[in-house]
Amino acid sequence: MTETSTTDATGNTTIVMILDRSGSMSSCREATITAVNKYLKDSKADATLKDADFELVIFDTNSIDTIREGKIADAPELTAADFVPRSGTPLLDAVGRGISKIDAKLAASNGEKAILVVVTDGEENQSRKHTYESIEALITDRQEKGWLILFLGAGLASAQQGTRMGIRQANVANIGLDEAAFSEAMTAMSVSNVRYARSHFEDAKAYAGSEKFTKQMRKRMGDASGGKGIVDVDALDDLKKAINRGQPAAAPKPEDIWVQSGSDDIWGS
Repeated sequence: MTETSTTDATGNTTIVMILDRSGSMSSCREATITAVNKYLKDSKADATLKDADFELVIFDTNSIDTIREGKIADAPELTAADFVPRSGTPLLDAVGRGISKIDAKLAASNGEKAILVVVTDGEENQSRKHTYESIEALITDRQEKGWLILFLGAGLASAQQGTRMGIRQANVANIGLDEAAFSEAMTAMSVSNVRYARSHFEDAKAYAGSEKFTKQMRKRMGDASGGKGIVDVDALDDLKKAINRGQPAAAPKPEDIWVQSGSDDIWGS
């Protein structure tokens, strides 16, 4: 099918970005703010993407917070006051929250196309609700439904968190968090988001499973190896063992969802 930029033909897209606010992000705080604002600027300039239903969620051990919600065209820039790194990294729980938010938005709009973006510099260490197994089940199901799920992890160990969750290797990148590399990563993400959003659903679904980043793109994004090591079986086996020692014996069921308000939502809203 031929791509078009009219939302009437392609349907609207729901986008949720999950941004790590843990303490280690303090070393790249300014670069993070600049990169997110670049993504917003690029998205607002696209005729299709500017009308996407957008939500920006930041997370750490203290809380998981929505700080932007609505059309991308109306989203204010991220500021230093918005983004203050602190505490630990409940990565799995944050991803679970993002999936639940998209589920709710798609149900309300009767939509099909969804983009989930995860940006982190760390590794899971504080989740209390989800395990790798429960998140992998959720992600596998949503990818089969046609969602575009992208994972930008700073450093190989962080990037491998994405593949450990079941995110397709084509959609996982090892990025640098200096301003130049982070800017390249956000440009690549914007391009992929536009390509997906402009497509009719069946084309978008096929694109979601395709390769997004060339070797040269990966290098510009901060991965000197050009993508080698994104999947490392031995490292993932060791990670599984380490994580399993610290996880609850019973994993939540895949259909488990976040309660958006009230005392059952352990991270706040």
